[in-house]
Amino acid sequence: MTTEERLQHLAVKINDQPEQIQGLERRYHFELTPEGRYGVFFSGGQVTVETDPTPDEDACTLKMSEAHLGKLLDGNLNPTVAFMTGQLKVDGQPGHALKLHQILKTYSN
Repeated sequence: MTTEERLQHLAVKINDQPEQIQGLERRYHFELTPEGRYGVFFSGGQVTVETDPTPDEDACTLKMSEAHLGKLLDGNLNPTVAFMTGQLKVDGQPGHALKLHQILKTYSN
């Protein structure tokens, strides 16, 4: 499954049971190496995924390898450790990245 397909699958799962994202209004961008850019947007109790999103200074941007994003989506990457070891860089508030991790943990089961 491609990264985009995995993100879309996660969005469907969240949108089917949106209780954990009610009231969350936030934009996340993923800048992946070797290449790839995705946006995940939470608004109005729904989540949408976008490929190659328009730059947005209000978004929390996570920079990592595509492999590390896969591990994060699977629940096999601790974002705090990844951040401290340089495997993950965050532009924006790190607390927003931790909130995303909580959401991913909730819906990865």
